[in-house]
Amino acid sequence: MKNNYIIIGDSITYGIGDFESGGWSAMFKKFIVNKDDSKICNNFVHIAGFPGATSKDILNKIDNILNSFIYDGFNNIVILSIGVNDTQLFNGNYKISIDNYKSNIKKITKKIMRKGMQLIIVGLTRIESNENFLWKPNKYYNNSIISEYDKDLKLVMEYDSELRRLCEENKIKYIPMQDVLQKEDFIDGLHPNQMGHKKIFERIRDFTNE
Repeated sequence: MKNNYIIIGDSITYGIGDFESGGWSAMFKKFIVNKDDSKICNNFVHIAGFPGATSKDILNKIDNILNSFIYDGFNNIVILSIGVNDTQLFNGNYKISIDNYKSNIKKITKKIMRKGMQLIIVGLTRIESNENFLWKPNKYYNNSIISEYDKDLKLVMEYDSELRRLCEENKIKYIPMQDVLQKEDFIDGLHPNQMGHKKIFERIRDFTNE
């Protein structure tokens, strides 16, 4: 089967923090492309990473992304990694409330499913510590909040009747990420360094090889 992967997400998906390899999505692309014969391309990987993006931003872009990268005759697979920016406290307010986050994820998922595509949802990664970043003094991330959003991401898949049915049909899968990154895996407290990106890649690689 020919596979066409569309990786969609935020700055971590884009590769910020890894100045050597270009991030986990670039590692994944290299891994998939290297499976092919040098003269025949049976697998495609497209990366749509938007630094600072929230689930609302991706919802607004999703139709254009899918229409640009879907391939007839291929098994089209979306890898969606979004949510950490939604949890951000900006001047005391959540950037995207947890209810709106769940609603956005459901809408994105249904748009993908209507096109007959498979979906792999990457869980939210943790940050280094619950501190304000010197380079973002009015923005704050908290691991407890991130964990709540991640838990609700799984609950949306499990308890929404339509999404649960799709999960049971193996069209939607979830990759947990809460335990992947440790303190030494960050470049700035929020974005992984090369080793952190490598750990994310390896978790996704192992999951897609199952």
